[in-house]
Amino acid sequence: MVGSSPLADASVHALPLSVTGIERVPAPSPEEFVREFVRPRRPVVLTGLTASWLPAAAWTFAHMAERFGDAAVVAARLENRTLFDDPREGVVFRKVVLRDFVASLRDGRPASDYVMAPLANFPPALQQDFRMPEYCAGASALQVKVWLGQAGTVTPLHRDVPHNLNVHLTGRKRWLLFPPDASRRLYPRGLLSGMPNFAAVDPEQPDLARHPRFAGAQAVEATVGGGETLFIPHGWWHHTRSLDDAVAMNFWWGGPIVRLASLASSAFKRLRGIRRGEW
Repeated sequence: MVGSSPLADASVHALPLSVTGIERVPAPSPEEFVREFVRPRRPVVLTGLTASWLPAAAWTFAHMAERFGDAAVVAARLENRTLFDDPREGVVFRKVVLRDFVASLRDGRPASDYVMAPLANFPPALQQDFRMPEYCAGASALQVKVWLGQAGTVTPLHRDVPHNLNVHLTGRKRWLLFPPDASRRLYPRGLLSGMPNFAAVDPEQPDLARHPRFAGAQAVEATVGGGETLFIPHGWWHHTRSLDDAVAMNFWWGGPIVRLASLASSAFKRLRGIRRGEW
């Protein structure tokens, strides 16, 4: 059963900034998707993309533990339900046994981990439950991850090099997105940080004394549920809060330029000793 918590919903109704909703559309043809959303770098929530997948109601924590419980998967450490970051090494990753992770959530205590595991962590049988989206199939740069997070889990504001299709399998997440040209208002942490692609500002509870430029920031927002897919164009900043226990998959992809940029980013992180979670 998907769980929710008062903490998960606490900040949903009163954000201290101006937001507009993200458009929702039935999943278009690949050609239309590129024309209407990829080229203009426009976020969108897609419906119907997972029609041929395992039904959204079946992607429960219990289902994942039953089918893939022996898998040793990459998880990120949480502190107060938020990604913990080491000032030098960035997000702190470790391997957890999926069955043990699910069992640890049954007593209602805050989770200590957020599973964000590469597809390779799972047995091949998982590939029977989903279909590679046409939008990114055959891309020269492609990475697939599986996400399991407890209600209330927060991923701080950050941005990625590739495009991102985030497929919600079960549970809801609230997303806040900011365009690339808002970067100055979001106070990027910078290359010397352990999390160079993260922002210093917390969009749910900003400290305007420290980050006064954020007062003029504008975001787009969507609460995305099971069977829906959020497209995040490359370079867009995004912050997430899980409103329920949630299972998701995401597909990062791009062409040759994105591949080179991703390789350069990975090389920089290796040089800095920043952990990437790509085990």
